[in-house]
Amino acid sequence: MSEAFAFGPFRLLAARRELLAHGVPVTLGQRAFEILLLLVSRHGQLVTKDELMAEIWPGVVVEENNIQVHISAVRKVLAAAGDGDRYLLTVAGRGYRFVAPVTRESAGEVKAAAVADQSAPAGADIGAATNNLPQQLTSLIGREADLAEIKARLSDHRLVTLTGSGGVGKTRLSIEAGRSLLDRYPDGVWLAELAPLNDAQLVTSIIADVLGISLSATTSALDTLTSGLKTKRLLLIIDNCEHVIAEAARIAEALMRSCPHLSILASSRERMAIAGESVIRVPSLAAPQPGEAATAERARDYAAVRLFVERANALGCGFALTDANAATVASICRRLDGIPLAIELAVPRLKVLPVDKLARGLDERFRLLTGGSRTALPRQQTLHALIEWSYGLLSDVEKTLLARMSVFLGETTLASISAVVAGEEMSPEQIGDLLLSLVEKSLVHADLGGGECRYGLLESTRYFSAEKLVDAPILRRRHAEHFAARFAQATEAWETTATREWIASYAPDIDNLRGALDWAFGADGDVAVGIDLVAHSHLLWAELGLMLEHRHWVVAALEKAGNGTPPKKAAQLLSWQAGDVRELDDPADYEEAMRAADLYRKLGDSFHEGRVLLRSGTARLSPDCAEESERLLREAHALVRPFGTTKTLARCLSALASARLFAGDLPDAHSLHRQALDVYRDLGEGSDDHANS
Repeated sequence: MSEAFAFGPFRLLAARRELLAHGVPVTLGQRAFEILLLLVSRHGQLVTKDELMAEIWPGVVVEENNIQVHISAVRKVLAAAGDGDRYLLTVAGRGYRFVAPVTRESAGEVKAAAVADQSAPAGADIGAATNNLPQQLTSLIGREADLAEIKARLSDHRLVTLTGSGGVGKTRLSIEAGRSLLDRYPDGVWLAELAPLNDAQLVTSIIADVLGISLSATTSALDTLTSGLKTKRLLLIIDNCEHVIAEAARIAEALMRSCPHLSILASSRERMAIAGESVIRVPSLAAPQPGEAATAERARDYAAVRLFVERANALGCGFALTDANAATVASICRRLDGIPLAIELAVPRLKVLPVDKLARGLDERFRLLTGGSRTALPRQQTLHALIEWSYGLLSDVEKTLLARMSVFLGETTLASISAVVAGEEMSPEQIGDLLLSLVEKSLVHADLGGGECRYGLLESTRYFSAEKLVDAPILRRRHAEHFAARFAQATEAWETTATREWIASYAPDIDNLRGALDWAFGADGDVAVGIDLVAHSHLLWAELGLMLEHRHWVVAALEKAGNGTPPKKAAQLLSWQAGDVRELDDPADYEEAMRAADLYRKLGDSFHEGRVLLRSGTARLSPDCAEESERLLREAHALVRPFGTTKTLARCLSALASARLFAGDLPDAHSLHRQALDVYRDLGEGSDDHANS
């Protein structure tokens, strides 16, 4: 967004993420700024709470009260630096409306956004029949793009392998793709199902039997098979290769070399890893994130919900998707990871359970999700058996790693995984290769979207793996201690690291922080580790705008911290930023900051003394207390300045600019503001970041 907005004495610079009052920046938290920007850009319109949650915290589970906290912060800033006009109107039970007149301006030089529009590319006697594909009794939902990709890939490659987690729908996709390609292959499309096999030596026999080729006792089975297919123009679908992967790969490679007109579409939980193979990873069906499916209409935008609804309607039990149950259905689909088989197993429970009780029952999902199709293989009749099948194919050390991975929540770096799970059974140096193997087997997913690859488990796999974890108390302690150390490192790095880079590195660890805190303050945890976690995580909560969660854990830690808490730890525990835990006008915020400053002074830590004095001064930053505030801020500035270019120095200069603004000294306010900008630029902060970092 390149515009600037003017209202009253304020200018809101969207690209620079900056709010100016009388030309001087006003301190406003990141999430509060984003809320103000959204309301101002839609001035005069009602912006609902659901819209605010979806826009400001996309994909993050937060309480609705977070909105009220940030709206309150916006109102205080507009009242303190404004001209008495009314800016925000609360529409009871619905949302908020920005009611002041707004002028839209050009923001000047901005970077043009580049948008790339990518679109998907669109001797044997087989007999008169052209296929043996089973007729499907239900519709395929949400796989149009996947089908198009498979067809396009088979135009360019003769061996395509579909990989993905168990139950994700690889078999169904293979069959549907084959049916849609019957016109392309004159000698037909043929399905060889390997799932029932227990002996890898029978793979050649299964394929030959499907294709009507009689194997000779005098020549090798594979030679007979390749000879019979040498001139055939057909598509061979080899389904469920993972438990006989080596033999399946050997046969596929021989067929590719000897049969120039034959194509193979294979499905497996891991690739064949042979020359000429093109791999397509089959994802789960799209499922709504929290807050994305508040109505039935919005929920139907997601394939996982459409599958749930269609299968529920087929039961004839009177189920209907409504605005009242849309969020619950969305939650079920999300917690089942959008896995079609898991959804198919869950839906029949609606015969005996209302949808809200089905959702609550997912914590016991392996007991609940049983009784699939009677004609399915045993391993496809329960969710537990489905994952057990994949687990049984692992080596002992891979099983150990998968079980230990269950202590992590969300996605985690290789360094963190190595630090927590390494032991006598596996060295840190082995873990990278073991993880890669589990990714290849579709039991661990790898996310390459950020600057650093992160690894995680689907929720159902994590539940299963947790059942296999034999040393849980040791691993959970190690997990919590590791993230306490990681966030201590994050706190130190924050001062001199560009905000976007810092958030990209540490924000994905928020779920691990939550899990570590739950353990530390739980019945089997360690309060000292919990205090460490709270003391070193202030900045992460602040950068993500999760004020209520932050406040909850600080209060919990303060209640547990006794007189025996070391002074440095007590000071760190009190070292949140202004307005993050206490309201700015709460006397406790100022008092606790001064207490922290006294502790740091006794410890001889002048930088952190200055940092909490900055908070004390900010807590007093108002026209009524301008003199006291400026005294504290100048004292803070004198303490942090010798440490060079830091974000705390920039914040201090910016706060002093606000103090001079309240004192009516606009030239000095502008000068201090320019100094703050210079510090931010030296830190590599872009114009989008510096005002609210």
